[in-house]
Amino acid sequence: MPATRFKLPPPPRWAFALVALAAFAFLLRVYVGICTPEHGITKFLRVGQEFNERGTAVFRATPKYIDPYPAHRWGFDGQLYAEMALDPLLRDPHLHVALDDPPYRSQRILLSWIAWVLGLGKPFWVINAYAAINLLFWIGFAWLSARLFAPLGWGGLAGYAAILLTCGVVESMQASLTDLPSFTLILAALMTGGTAGAGILALAALVRTTSLIGFIGLAEFPPPWKEAFRKTLIRGLIAVVPVALWVIYVLWRFRGREAGFDGGNLALPFRGMMEKLGEFSVTATHGPIRWHRFVFEIYKSYDLHALLTIVAVVTQSIFIALHREWRNPLWRWGAVAVLYFSCISFLSWESHFTITRHALPMTLVFNLLLAARPTKAWLIWFLLGNCFVPFGLRYFDGMREFRTPPPQREFKIEGPAESTTRIAVSYGEGWSDQQWWPATTWRWARGASATLLLRNAGPLAAGVELRFVTRTRRPRKLELRSGEKLMWSTALPAGRQVIVIPGLDLPPGETRLVFTTDGPPERPDDTEDFTPGPVTFKMENPRLVVPPH
Repeated sequence: MPATRFKLPPPPRWAFALVALAAFAFLLRVYVGICTPEHGITKFLRVGQEFNERGTAVFRATPKYIDPYPAHRWGFDGQLYAEMALDPLLRDPHLHVALDDPPYRSQRILLSWIAWVLGLGKPFWVINAYAAINLLFWIGFAWLSARLFAPLGWGGLAGYAAILLTCGVVESMQASLTDLPSFTLILAALMTGGTAGAGILALAALVRTTSLIGFIGLAEFPPPWKEAFRKTLIRGLIAVVPVALWVIYVLWRFRGREAGFDGGNLALPFRGMMEKLGEFSVTATHGPIRWHRFVFEIYKSYDLHALLTIVAVVTQSIFIALHREWRNPLWRWGAVAVLYFSCISFLSWESHFTITRHALPMTLVFNLLLAARPTKAWLIWFLLGNCFVPFGLRYFDGMREFRTPPPQREFKIEGPAESTTRIAVSYGEGWSDQQWWPATTWRWARGASATLLLRNAGPLAAGVELRFVTRTRRPRKLELRSGEKLMWSTALPAGRQVIVIPGLDLPPGETRLVFTTDGPPERPDDTEDFTPGPVTFKMENPRLVVPPH
Protein backbone atom coordinates (compact mmCIF):
# COMPACT_ATOMS: atom_id res chain seq x y z
CA MET A 1 0.00 0.00 0.00
CA PRO A 2 1.31 3.49 -0.77
CA ALA A 3 2.44 5.49 2.23
CA THR A 4 -0.03 8.06 3.42
CA ARG A 5 1.22 11.54 4.14
CA PHE A 6 0.71 12.69 7.69
CA LYS A 7 -1.49 15.78 7.83
CA LEU A 8 -2.19 17.92 10.87
CA PRO A 9 -5.80 18.75 11.64
CA PRO A 10 -6.61 22.44 11.13
CA PRO A 11 -6.25 24.71 14.16
CA PRO A 12 -9.44 25.37 16.11
CA ARG A 13 -11.12 28.73 15.65
CA TRP A 14 -10.47 29.60 19.28
CA ALA A 15 -6.72 29.49 18.54
CA PHE A 16 -7.09 32.65 16.45
CA ALA A 17 -9.06 34.32 19.22
CA LEU A 18 -6.35 33.32 21.70
CA VAL A 19 -3.60 34.80 19.51
CA ALA A 20 -5.59 38.03 19.11
CA LEU A 21 -6.20 38.29 22.87
CA ALA A 22 -2.50 37.69 23.60
CA ALA A 23 -1.51 40.40 21.10
CA PHE A 24 -4.10 42.80 22.54
CA ALA A 25 -2.86 42.11 26.07
CA PHE A 26 0.68 42.96 24.97
CA LEU A 27 -0.45 46.24 23.40
CA LEU A 28 -2.71 47.16 26.31
CA ARG A 29 0.14 46.51 28.73
CA VAL A 30 2.16 49.22 27.02
CA TYR A 31 -0.74 51.70 26.94
CA VAL A 32 -1.45 51.15 30.62
CA GLY A 33 2.26 51.30 31.43
CA ILE A 34 2.70 54.82 30.05
CA CYS A 35 -0.60 56.23 31.35
CA THR A 36 -0.30 58.90 34.06
CA PRO A 37 -2.96 61.05 35.76
CA GLU A 38 -1.19 64.19 34.59
CA HIS A 39 -0.62 63.33 30.94
CA GLY A 40 -2.85 60.32 30.21
CA ILE A 41 -1.44 58.39 27.24
CA THR A 42 -0.18 61.46 25.37
CA LYS A 43 3.31 59.98 25.31
CA PHE A 44 2.08 58.29 22.13
CA LEU A 45 1.70 61.70 20.47
CA ARG A 46 5.48 62.25 20.46
CA VAL A 47 5.14 65.97 21.19
CA GLY A 48 8.44 67.84 20.83
CA GLN A 49 9.34 71.06 22.61
CA GLU A 50 9.77 73.02 19.38
CA PHE A 51 6.29 72.28 18.00
CA ASN A 52 4.70 72.73 21.41
CA GLU A 53 6.13 76.25 21.63
CA ARG A 54 4.84 77.20 18.18
CA GLY A 55 1.47 75.47 18.68
CA THR A 56 -1.96 77.04 19.04
CA ALA A 57 -2.89 78.56 22.39
CA VAL A 58 -5.23 75.71 23.34
CA PHE A 59 -2.63 73.09 22.36
CA ARG A 60 0.07 74.75 24.48
CA ALA A 61 -2.31 75.03 27.44
CA THR A 62 -3.43 71.38 27.34
CA PRO A 63 -1.42 69.08 29.69
CA LYS A 64 0.54 66.50 27.71
CA TYR A 65 3.77 64.57 27.75
CA ILE A 66 6.62 66.42 26.02
CA ASP A 67 9.59 64.33 24.95
CA PRO A 68 12.62 65.58 26.92
CA TYR A 69 15.23 63.91 24.73
CA PRO A 70 17.20 66.63 22.88
CA ALA A 71 17.31 64.77 19.56
CA HIS A 72 13.49 64.46 19.64
CA ARG A 73 12.75 68.09 20.35
CA TRP A 74 10.84 68.39 17.07
CA GLY A 75 8.60 65.45 17.94
CA PHE A 76 6.75 63.51 15.24
CA ASP A 77 3.70 63.73 13.00
CA GLY A 78 1.10 62.49 15.49
CA GLN A 79 1.39 65.69 17.52
CA LEU A 80 0.21 67.71 14.50
CA TYR A 81 -2.91 65.63 13.89
CA ALA A 82 -3.73 65.73 17.60
CA GLU A 83 -3.44 69.51 17.48
CA MET A 84 -5.79 69.60 14.50
CA ALA A 85 -8.28 67.56 16.56
CA LEU A 86 -8.62 70.54 18.89
CA ASP A 87 -9.90 72.58 15.92
CA PRO A 88 -11.07 70.05 13.29
CA LEU A 89 -12.55 72.75 11.05
CA LEU A 90 -9.14 74.47 10.95
CA ARG A 91 -10.50 77.89 11.89
CA ASP A 92 -7.59 79.00 14.11
CA PRO A 93 -5.32 81.22 11.96
CA HIS A 94 -2.35 80.20 14.11
CA LEU A 95 -2.43 76.78 12.43
CA HIS A 96 -0.50 78.48 9.61
CA VAL A 97 2.43 78.56 12.04
CA ALA A 98 1.67 75.57 14.24
CA LEU A 99 1.72 72.97 11.45
CA ASP A 100 4.86 72.22 9.48
CA ASP A 101 2.94 71.93 6.17
CA PRO A 102 -0.66 73.06 6.77
CA PRO A 103 -2.21 72.12 3.38
CA TYR A 104 -0.56 68.69 3.44
CA ARG A 105 -1.33 67.82 7.08
CA SER A 106 -4.88 69.13 6.94
CA GLN A 107 -5.85 66.77 4.13
CA ARG A 108 -5.69 63.98 6.75
CA ILE A 109 -8.61 65.08 8.88
CA LEU A 110 -10.84 62.08 9.66
CA LEU A 111 -8.94 60.90 12.75
CA SER A 112 -8.97 64.46 14.11
CA TRP A 113 -12.76 64.56 13.69
CA ILE A 114 -13.14 61.20 15.43
CA ALA A 115 -10.92 62.31 18.33
CA TRP A 116 -12.91 65.53 18.75
CA VAL A 117 -16.16 63.54 18.94
CA LEU A 118 -14.75 60.91 21.32
CA GLY A 119 -13.26 63.64 23.52
CA LEU A 120 -16.54 65.59 23.56
CA GLY A 121 -14.62 68.70 22.52
CA LYS A 122 -12.68 68.85 25.82
CA PRO A 123 -9.00 69.46 24.95
CA PHE A 124 -7.39 66.97 27.38
CA TRP A 125 -9.89 64.27 26.46
CA VAL A 126 -9.54 65.03 22.76
CA ILE A 127 -5.77 64.61 22.55
CA ASN A 128 -5.93 61.45 24.66
CA ALA A 129 -8.69 60.11 22.42
CA TYR A 130 -6.43 60.78 19.44
CA ALA A 131 -3.59 58.91 21.18
CA ALA A 132 -5.91 55.89 21.63
CA ILE A 133 -7.30 55.78 18.08
CA ASN A 134 -4.67 53.40 16.73
CA LEU A 135 -5.54 50.83 19.39
CA LEU A 136 -9.25 51.12 18.53
CA PHE A 137 -8.53 50.58 14.85
CA TRP A 138 -6.24 47.67 15.71
CA ILE A 139 -9.25 45.83 17.18
CA GLY A 140 -11.04 46.20 13.85
CA PHE A 141 -7.91 45.14 12.00
CA ALA A 142 -7.56 42.01 14.17
CA TRP A 143 -11.18 41.03 13.48
CA LEU A 144 -10.90 41.56 9.73
CA SER A 145 -7.60 39.69 9.52
CA ALA A 146 -9.00 36.74 11.46
CA ARG A 147 -11.67 36.33 8.78
CA LEU A 148 -8.95 36.18 6.12
CA PHE A 149 -6.45 33.90 7.86
CA ALA A 150 -8.78 31.48 9.71
CA PRO A 151 -9.50 29.28 6.64
CA LEU A 152 -5.76 28.87 5.91
CA GLY A 153 -4.78 26.34 8.57
CA TRP A 154 -1.64 26.47 10.67
CA GLY A 155 0.12 28.66 8.13
CA GLY A 156 -2.77 31.07 8.50
CA LEU A 157 -2.39 31.05 12.28
CA ALA A 158 1.34 31.82 11.98
CA GLY A 159 0.69 34.58 9.45
CA TYR A 160 -2.07 36.01 11.65
CA ALA A 161 0.25 36.13 14.67
CA ALA A 162 2.97 37.83 12.60
CA ILE A 163 0.72 40.48 11.08
CA LEU A 164 -1.00 41.48 14.33
CA LEU A 165 2.22 42.82 15.83
CA THR A 166 4.30 43.47 12.75
CA CYS A 167 6.59 46.48 12.80
CA GLY A 168 4.29 48.68 10.73
CA VAL A 169 1.50 48.20 13.27
CA VAL A 170 3.58 49.10 16.32
CA GLU A 171 5.28 51.95 14.46
CA SER A 172 1.92 53.53 13.70
CA MET A 173 0.84 53.04 17.31
CA GLN A 174 3.96 54.33 19.04
CA ALA A 175 3.59 57.77 17.43
CA SER A 176 -0.21 57.92 16.90
CA LEU A 177 0.16 57.98 13.12
CA THR A 178 -2.42 57.61 10.36
CA ASP A 179 -1.04 54.46 8.74
CA LEU A 180 -2.79 51.71 10.71
CA PRO A 181 -6.25 53.38 10.65
CA SER A 182 -5.92 54.05 6.91
CA PHE A 183 -4.73 50.50 6.28
CA THR A 184 -7.61 49.03 8.29
CA LEU A 185 -10.21 51.05 6.38
CA ILE A 186 -8.74 50.04 3.01
CA LEU A 187 -8.83 46.40 4.09
CA ALA A 188 -12.47 46.77 5.16
CA ALA A 189 -13.28 48.44 1.84
CA LEU A 190 -11.76 45.63 -0.24
CA MET A 191 -13.36 42.90 1.87
CA THR A 192 -16.75 44.63 1.55
CA GLY A 193 -16.47 45.49 -2.15
CA GLY A 194 -18.98 47.25 -4.35
CA THR A 195 -20.32 50.74 -3.67
CA ALA A 196 -20.26 50.13 0.09
CA GLY A 197 -16.57 49.37 -0.17
CA ALA A 198 -16.08 52.59 -2.14
CA GLY A 199 -17.77 54.50 0.68
CA ILE A 200 -15.37 52.98 3.21
CA LEU A 201 -12.45 53.82 0.91
CA ALA A 202 -13.67 57.43 0.89
CA LEU A 203 -13.23 57.43 4.67
CA ALA A 204 -9.74 55.97 4.28
CA ALA A 205 -8.86 58.77 1.86
CA LEU A 206 -9.83 61.31 4.52
CA VAL A 207 -7.27 59.64 6.80
CA ARG A 208 -4.55 59.58 4.11
CA THR A 209 -5.10 60.64 0.51
CA THR A 210 -2.66 57.91 -0.58
CA SER A 211 -5.31 55.40 0.58
CA LEU A 212 -6.85 55.84 -2.86
CA ILE A 213 -4.32 53.33 -4.20
CA GLY A 214 -6.66 50.77 -2.64
CA PHE A 215 -9.15 51.59 -5.39
CA ILE A 216 -7.30 49.13 -7.60
CA GLY A 217 -9.04 46.42 -5.58
CA LEU A 218 -12.51 47.89 -6.19
CA ALA A 219 -12.18 48.50 -9.93
CA GLU A 220 -14.09 46.16 -12.23
CA PHE A 221 -12.10 44.53 -15.05
CA PRO A 222 -13.98 41.50 -16.46
CA PRO A 223 -16.33 41.98 -19.43
CA PRO A 224 -18.88 43.14 -20.29
CA TRP A 225 -16.65 46.19 -20.44
CA LYS A 226 -19.41 48.78 -20.55
CA GLU A 227 -20.95 47.53 -17.31
CA ALA A 228 -17.52 47.20 -15.68
CA PHE A 229 -16.66 50.77 -16.67
CA ARG A 230 -19.95 52.08 -15.27
CA LYS A 231 -19.43 50.35 -11.92
CA THR A 232 -15.82 51.48 -11.72
CA LEU A 233 -16.77 55.08 -12.50
CA ILE A 234 -19.48 55.16 -9.84
CA ARG A 235 -17.20 53.63 -7.22
CA GLY A 236 -14.43 56.02 -8.16
CA LEU A 237 -16.67 59.04 -7.71
CA ILE A 238 -17.87 57.75 -4.34
CA ALA A 239 -14.27 57.27 -3.19
CA VAL A 240 -12.83 60.52 -4.56
CA VAL A 241 -15.49 63.20 -4.24
CA PRO A 242 -15.51 63.53 -0.41
CA VAL A 243 -11.75 63.95 -0.13
CA ALA A 244 -11.72 66.26 -3.18
CA LEU A 245 -14.28 68.54 -1.53
CA TRP A 246 -12.32 68.54 1.70
CA VAL A 247 -9.06 69.34 -0.11
CA ILE A 248 -10.76 72.32 -1.78
CA TYR A 249 -11.82 73.53 1.67
CA VAL A 250 -8.26 73.06 2.99
CA LEU A 251 -6.75 74.99 0.08
CA TRP A 252 -9.22 77.79 0.75
CA ARG A 253 -8.38 77.85 4.45
CA PHE A 254 -4.65 77.96 3.72
CA ARG A 255 -4.77 79.95 0.52
CA GLY A 256 -1.42 81.39 -0.38
CA ARG A 257 0.44 78.34 0.95
CA GLU A 258 2.04 75.88 -1.45
CA ALA A 259 0.16 72.57 -1.33
CA GLY A 260 2.02 69.25 -1.22
CA PHE A 261 0.55 65.82 -1.77
CA ASP A 262 3.43 63.41 -1.16
CA GLY A 263 5.27 65.26 1.61
CA GLY A 264 8.53 64.85 -0.33
CA ASN A 265 8.43 61.10 0.26
CA LEU A 266 8.76 59.87 -3.33
CA ALA A 267 11.82 59.45 -5.53
CA LEU A 268 13.07 57.32 -8.43
CA PRO A 269 12.44 53.57 -7.98
CA PHE A 270 14.71 51.85 -5.42
CA ARG A 271 16.85 54.95 -4.94
CA GLY A 272 15.87 55.41 -1.30
CA MET A 273 16.44 51.74 -0.50
CA MET A 274 19.85 51.72 -2.17
CA GLU A 275 20.91 54.83 -0.24
CA LYS A 276 19.86 53.14 2.98
CA LEU A 277 21.76 49.99 2.05
CA GLY A 278 24.85 52.10 1.38
CA GLU A 279 24.44 53.78 4.74
CA PHE A 280 24.10 50.41 6.44
CA SER A 281 27.32 49.19 4.83
CA VAL A 282 29.07 51.99 6.70
CA THR A 283 27.37 51.09 9.97
CA ALA A 284 28.20 47.41 9.51
CA THR A 285 31.92 48.12 9.62
CA HIS A 286 32.05 51.11 11.93
CA GLY A 287 28.83 50.96 13.94
CA PRO A 288 27.78 49.40 17.23
CA ILE A 289 26.47 46.08 15.80
CA ARG A 290 27.89 43.11 17.69
CA TRP A 291 27.98 40.56 14.89
CA HIS A 292 29.23 37.79 17.18
CA ARG A 293 25.89 38.03 19.04
CA PHE A 294 23.76 38.12 15.88
CA VAL A 295 20.81 36.14 17.30
CA PHE A 296 20.44 38.54 20.23
CA GLU A 297 21.05 41.60 18.08
CA ILE A 298 18.03 40.76 15.89
CA TYR A 299 15.67 42.12 18.50
CA LYS A 300 18.04 44.65 20.12
CA SER A 301 19.98 46.49 17.43
CA TYR A 302 18.30 49.39 15.64
CA ASP A 303 21.11 49.45 13.08
CA LEU A 304 20.81 45.74 12.28
CA HIS A 305 17.06 46.19 11.99
CA ALA A 306 17.72 48.40 8.95
CA LEU A 307 19.18 45.38 7.14
CA LEU A 308 16.38 43.10 8.34
CA THR A 309 13.82 45.62 7.07
CA ILE A 310 15.38 45.60 3.61
CA VAL A 311 15.49 41.77 3.63
CA ALA A 312 11.85 41.53 4.74
CA VAL A 313 10.36 44.00 2.26
CA VAL A 314 12.38 42.63 -0.66
CA THR A 315 11.24 39.10 0.25
CA GLN A 316 7.63 40.24 0.42
CA SER A 317 7.89 42.08 -2.90
CA ILE A 318 9.42 39.09 -4.69
CA PHE A 319 6.84 36.66 -3.32
CA ILE A 320 3.93 38.90 -4.33
CA ALA A 321 5.40 39.31 -7.82
CA LEU A 322 5.90 35.54 -8.22
CA HIS A 323 2.38 34.60 -7.13
CA ARG A 324 0.11 36.73 -9.27
CA GLU A 325 -3.64 36.63 -8.68
CA TRP A 326 -5.08 39.34 -10.89
CA ARG A 327 -8.67 38.62 -9.86
CA ASN A 328 -7.87 38.91 -6.16
CA PRO A 329 -8.55 42.50 -4.94
CA LEU A 330 -6.10 42.11 -2.06
CA TRP A 331 -3.33 40.92 -4.39
CA ARG A 332 -3.90 43.91 -6.69
CA TRP A 333 -3.67 46.21 -3.67
CA GLY A 334 -0.45 44.54 -2.56
CA ALA A 335 1.03 44.72 -6.06
CA VAL A 336 0.35 48.46 -6.35
CA ALA A 337 1.81 48.89 -2.84
CA VAL A 338 4.99 47.19 -4.06
CA LEU A 339 5.30 49.68 -6.91
CA TYR A 340 4.56 52.63 -4.59
CA PHE A 341 6.95 51.30 -1.98
CA SER A 342 9.80 51.03 -4.47
CA CYS A 343 9.57 54.81 -5.03
CA ILE A 344 9.77 55.84 -1.35
CA SER A 345 12.62 58.30 -0.93
CA PHE A 346 15.53 58.30 1.50
CA LEU A 347 13.66 60.92 3.53
CA SER A 348 11.55 58.02 4.83
CA TRP A 349 14.30 55.40 4.67
CA GLU A 350 16.55 57.58 6.86
CA SER A 351 14.56 56.49 9.92
CA HIS A 352 13.92 53.05 8.48
CA PHE A 353 11.37 51.98 11.11
CA THR A 354 9.07 54.42 9.27
CA ILE A 355 9.29 52.19 6.21
CA THR A 356 7.58 49.29 7.90
CA ARG A 357 4.26 51.14 8.16
CA HIS A 358 4.39 52.03 4.46
CA ALA A 359 4.85 48.30 3.83
CA LEU A 360 1.74 47.18 5.74
CA PRO A 361 -0.29 46.18 2.62
CA MET A 362 2.67 44.16 1.33
CA THR A 363 3.17 42.46 4.68
CA LEU A 364 -0.50 41.44 4.90
CA VAL A 365 -0.76 40.19 1.32
CA PHE A 366 2.57 38.36 1.58
CA ASN A 367 1.47 36.44 4.67
CA LEU A 368 -1.91 35.64 3.12
CA LEU A 369 -0.40 34.31 -0.11
CA LEU A 370 2.23 32.34 1.81
CA ALA A 371 -0.32 30.76 4.18
CA ALA A 372 -2.35 29.59 1.18
CA ARG A 373 0.75 27.79 -0.19
CA PRO A 374 2.17 25.55 2.59
CA THR A 375 5.11 24.19 0.58
CA LYS A 376 8.42 22.82 1.90
CA ALA A 377 9.94 26.30 1.53
CA TRP A 378 7.16 27.89 3.62
CA LEU A 379 9.28 28.32 6.76
CA ILE A 380 12.16 30.00 4.90
CA TRP A 381 9.84 32.48 3.20
CA PHE A 382 8.01 33.12 6.48
CA LEU A 383 11.18 33.83 8.47
CA LEU A 384 12.69 36.07 5.78
CA GLY A 385 9.47 38.00 5.18
CA ASN A 386 8.86 38.60 8.90
CA CYS A 387 12.42 38.83 10.20
CA PHE A 388 11.95 42.45 11.29
CA VAL A 389 9.14 41.61 13.75
CA PRO A 390 11.16 40.75 16.93
CA PHE A 391 12.85 44.15 17.09
CA GLY A 392 9.50 45.95 16.80
CA LEU A 393 8.06 44.03 19.75
CA ARG A 394 10.98 44.93 22.00
CA TYR A 395 10.97 48.53 20.77
CA PHE A 396 7.27 49.02 21.50
CA ASP A 397 7.44 47.31 24.87
CA GLY A 398 10.37 49.55 25.82
CA MET A 399 8.13 52.64 25.62
CA ARG A 400 6.80 51.81 29.09
CA GLU A 401 10.15 52.44 30.75
CA PHE A 402 11.86 54.77 28.30
CA ARG A 403 14.07 57.38 29.87
CA THR A 404 16.25 59.90 28.11
CA PRO A 405 19.60 58.10 27.75
CA PRO A 406 22.54 59.79 29.46
CA PRO A 407 25.04 61.61 27.20
CA GLN A 408 27.59 59.33 25.60
CA ARG A 409 31.32 59.81 25.97
CA GLU A 410 32.11 61.81 22.85
CA PHE A 411 35.58 60.52 22.01
CA LYS A 412 36.92 57.01 22.50
CA ILE A 413 40.70 56.67 22.73
CA GLU A 414 42.04 53.21 21.93
CA GLY A 415 45.54 51.84 22.31
CA PRO A 416 48.11 50.96 24.99
CA ALA A 417 47.03 52.17 28.44
CA GLU A 418 50.23 54.14 29.04
CA SER A 419 49.59 56.13 25.84
CA THR A 420 45.83 56.67 26.00
CA THR A 421 45.91 58.10 29.52
CA ARG A 422 48.18 60.91 28.30
CA ILE A 423 46.02 61.95 25.35
CA ALA A 424 42.74 63.90 25.49
CA VAL A 425 40.54 65.25 22.69
CA SER A 426 37.54 67.58 22.66
CA TYR A 427 35.42 69.67 20.32
CA GLY A 428 36.39 73.30 19.82
CA GLU A 429 34.64 76.04 17.88
CA GLY A 430 32.23 75.54 14.99
CA TRP A 431 30.20 72.54 16.20
CA SER A 432 26.58 72.05 17.20
CA ASP A 433 25.65 70.81 20.66
CA GLN A 434 26.10 67.11 21.29
CA GLN A 435 23.39 64.69 20.11
CA TRP A 436 23.32 61.10 21.32
CA TRP A 437 21.55 57.78 21.50
CA PRO A 438 22.47 54.76 23.65
CA ALA A 439 25.21 53.55 21.30
CA THR A 440 25.86 56.66 19.18
CA THR A 441 27.03 60.24 19.67
CA TRP A 442 27.45 62.95 17.06
CA ARG A 443 27.79 66.65 16.29
CA TRP A 444 27.33 68.68 13.15
CA ALA A 445 29.77 71.27 11.84
CA ARG A 446 27.83 74.50 11.56
CA GLY A 447 29.85 76.23 8.87
CA ALA A 448 32.95 76.18 6.71
CA SER A 449 35.34 75.30 9.56
CA ALA A 450 35.26 73.38 12.84
CA THR A 451 38.02 72.69 15.34
CA LEU A 452 39.21 69.69 17.35
CA LEU A 453 41.48 70.22 20.36
CA LEU A 454 43.99 67.44 21.12
CA ARG A 455 46.27 67.46 24.16
CA ASN A 456 49.33 65.27 24.62
CA ALA A 457 50.39 65.25 28.29
CA GLY A 458 53.41 63.03 27.64
CA PRO A 459 57.02 64.18 27.20
CA LEU A 460 57.28 62.77 23.66
CA ALA A 461 55.35 63.22 20.43
CA ALA A 462 52.65 60.62 19.71
CA GLY A 463 51.29 59.37 16.41
CA VAL A 464 47.54 58.79 16.28
CA GLU A 465 44.80 57.86 13.83
CA LEU A 466 41.37 59.57 13.78
CA ARG A 467 38.32 57.57 12.74
CA PHE A 468 34.68 58.65 12.52
CA VAL A 469 31.53 58.33 10.43
CA THR A 470 30.50 61.41 8.48
CA ARG A 471 27.43 62.43 6.54
CA THR A 472 26.70 65.33 4.20
CA ARG A 473 23.70 66.13 2.03
CA ARG A 474 25.74 67.28 -0.95
CA PRO A 475 29.20 66.47 -2.32
CA ARG A 476 31.89 68.45 -0.52
CA LYS A 477 35.62 68.71 -0.24
CA LEU A 478 36.85 68.17 3.32
CA GLU A 479 40.32 69.16 4.49
CA LEU A 480 42.16 68.92 7.81
CA ARG A 481 44.89 71.41 8.76
CA SER A 482 47.19 71.91 11.69
CA GLY A 483 48.20 75.55 11.56
CA GLU A 484 49.08 76.22 7.94
CA LYS A 485 49.97 72.59 7.21
CA LEU A 486 47.51 70.49 5.21
CA MET A 487 47.29 67.14 7.01
CA TRP A 488 44.60 65.38 4.98
CA SER A 489 42.05 66.01 2.22
CA THR A 490 39.22 64.08 0.55
CA ALA A 491 36.14 64.54 -1.62
CA LEU A 492 32.97 63.58 0.26
CA PRO A 493 30.04 62.23 -1.77
CA ALA A 494 26.51 62.89 -0.58
CA GLY A 495 25.57 60.34 2.04
CA ARG A 496 27.29 58.51 4.86
CA GLN A 497 30.81 57.07 4.92
CA VAL A 498 33.68 56.06 7.20
CA ILE A 499 36.62 58.47 7.49
CA VAL A 500 40.07 57.27 8.53
CA ILE A 501 42.84 59.87 8.93
CA PRO A 502 46.20 58.19 9.70
CA GLY A 503 49.55 59.66 10.62
CA LEU A 504 48.55 62.57 12.88
CA ASP A 505 51.57 63.65 14.94
CA LEU A 506 50.81 65.18 18.34
CA PRO A 507 53.74 66.99 19.95
CA PRO A 508 53.61 67.58 23.72
CA GLY A 509 50.99 70.16 24.63
CA GLU A 510 47.87 71.22 22.72
CA THR A 511 47.29 70.71 18.99
CA ARG A 512 44.47 72.46 17.12
CA LEU A 513 43.12 70.55 14.14
CA VAL A 514 40.81 72.53 11.86
CA PHE A 515 38.38 70.88 9.44
CA THR A 516 37.41 73.07 6.49
CA THR A 517 34.81 72.35 3.83
CA ASP A 518 33.53 74.07 0.73
CA GLY A 519 29.96 74.82 -0.26
CA PRO A 520 27.25 76.54 1.77
CA PRO A 521 25.74 75.00 4.90
CA GLU A 522 22.44 73.18 4.42
CA ARG A 523 19.62 72.06 6.67
CA PRO A 524 19.49 68.30 7.32
CA ASP A 525 16.26 66.68 6.10
CA ASP A 526 15.85 64.19 8.95
CA THR A 527 14.41 64.99 12.37
CA GLU A 528 16.55 62.52 14.31
CA ASP A 529 19.80 64.26 13.39
CA PHE A 530 18.31 67.74 13.21
CA THR A 531 20.35 70.65 14.50
CA PRO A 532 18.97 74.21 14.57
CA GLY A 533 20.32 76.21 11.67
CA PRO A 534 22.23 75.11 8.57
CA VAL A 535 25.11 72.62 8.87
CA THR A 536 27.82 71.18 6.63
CA PHE A 537 29.02 67.75 7.74
CA LYS A 538 28.49 65.34 10.61
CA MET A 539 31.04 63.70 12.93
CA GLU A 540 29.63 60.51 14.47
CA ASN A 541 31.27 58.15 16.97
CA PRO A 542 34.78 59.63 16.69
CA ARG A 543 37.70 57.46 17.83
CA LEU A 544 41.36 58.25 18.32
CA VAL A 545 43.56 55.19 17.84
CA VAL A 546 47.07 55.18 19.32
CA PRO A 547 49.11 52.40 17.69
CA PRO A 548 51.37 50.29 19.95
CA HIS A 549 55.05 51.15 19.91
